[in-house]
Amino acid sequence: METVPNINMSALTPVLLIMATGMIVLLGDACSPSWRRSKSLNAWVSLLGIAVAAVVTLQFLSMGAPDTETAFNGAVVLDAFAHACNLILLIAAALAVLLAMTYLENKRLNLGEYYALVLFSTSGAMLMATANDLIVLFIALETLSVALYVLAGFARTEERSEEAALKYFLLGAFAAGFLLYGIALIYGGSATAKLPGTTNLGILGAQLKNSGTPPSAMLMTGVALLLVGLGFKAALIPFHMWTPDVYEGAPTSVTAYMAASAKIGAFAAILRVFNALLPVSEYWLIAVQVLAVLTMFGGNILAVTQDNVKRMLAYSSIAHAGYLLVAVAAATGGSTKLIREQIGAHNVAFSAALFYLLAYTLMTIGAFAVLILLSRRGRDVQTLNDLKGLARTDPLAAYTMLIFMLSLGGIPPTMGFMGKWLIFNAALTAGQVNLAIALALASIISIYYYLRVVWMMCFQEPETAGPAEHAVASGGVNVSLWVTGAASLVLGILPNALNWLMAAGNAVTRP
Repeated sequence: METVPNINMSALTPVLLIMATGMIVLLGDACSPSWRRSKSLNAWVSLLGIAVAAVVTLQFLSMGAPDTETAFNGAVVLDAFAHACNLILLIAAALAVLLAMTYLENKRLNLGEYYALVLFSTSGAMLMATANDLIVLFIALETLSVALYVLAGFARTEERSEEAALKYFLLGAFAAGFLLYGIALIYGGSATAKLPGTTNLGILGAQLKNSGTPPSAMLMTGVALLLVGLGFKAALIPFHMWTPDVYEGAPTSVTAYMAASAKIGAFAAILRVFNALLPVSEYWLIAVQVLAVLTMFGGNILAVTQDNVKRMLAYSSIAHAGYLLVAVAAATGGSTKLIREQIGAHNVAFSAALFYLLAYTLMTIGAFAVLILLSRRGRDVQTLNDLKGLARTDPLAAYTMLIFMLSLGGIPPTMGFMGKWLIFNAALTAGQVNLAIALALASIISIYYYLRVVWMMCFQEPETAGPAEHAVASGGVNVSLWVTGAASLVLGILPNALNWLMAAGNAVTRP
């Protein structure tokens, strides 16, 4: 009897809605002169599509939704973890659209393809969070990346933007080769005398758990190459070379979106892939721990010397990738079977990672939003000197930036502090005390350059007298600032409001 393939398109409804919205925006702007004349229609249609996808995702997360749903014969899995990641990505996309409404108008780049590219990139990141097969993961990663390559060079008349796009594309293509070769080696290395090779993460996890023999050298080489490919997208040291130049050269609204969406998609994939590889964690755990320490300390130390705020935030994002990698290491559950079974560090780590991804999204996009608010036609605010005396010329913008700097530094009572505390607790629960201490020490280093921004804003004299001039059409950026600023502060004081997000991490099962 012929087996009926499991298609189940309904499981991908949020992703399909975002893709469809991107197509509508692209075709509408290209084919309708009246659509093109309306400068804000692209943004409003994009926000509507994001809102509908968010409502559907929330319905999936509701009590009536099934815990796990698969599609395409297990190549795609929709569980609570995927829904939570998708919701965070939709929040990042909505904030990116709001920032673009202001930034593109000031740069005279208000073109429909920008919003379509943001939506297509978001759909790729959402697919990364749901991918349960390495081939689907590669397709999703390329969907995310190709759109970001174009967005990085969207300011086509600026040399820095074109240079950023070229560097990102060349290094991204190089990293994609590592990823593909790693997938090929995993497929070959997972084959046995009785079973064929597989790229399905569920099947691979079950095989590794039940094999009773050490994994082959080919399989572990494939895992190492896979880590290189995903490490590039997550900006882990030493795969971070593209990050500062691309963050500085890309349009600021693109940098804000890229910093959040690429990080969320990459770590959603890393967490899902290495969850499947937990039966052989003793072979890759030390590599992840070393990368976490290098990334935390390297990112923070390099950020200390930066005078350009965008480059500083680029190295900051590298350091935050290191913090998230601590959660990946903690997900192994400890060094002994007793610790893994009794303490449950695995679920604690997944919950901490989800909380931190949301916190990182809000505080990073918020920091870039302040730069966009202060920028205007013919001038981008990027350096520390541009922020001198901001507390005197624009107190509201200065104190909003203060919230984001405190949150990024992990200072209470902000959301960033709670996120770091949860990851620190996950590392302790997993018995990885040295990694927890490294996280704390790296965070202390970061406080210097975050408070340096505060010093320039609050204790230096402004270079020009009078109130600061805001960007034209600042409605979108103002909304994003209010949302991110309030959330960064309120959710740091009331983290229990995100219990549903923590529950999504607790729902992830070990293979």
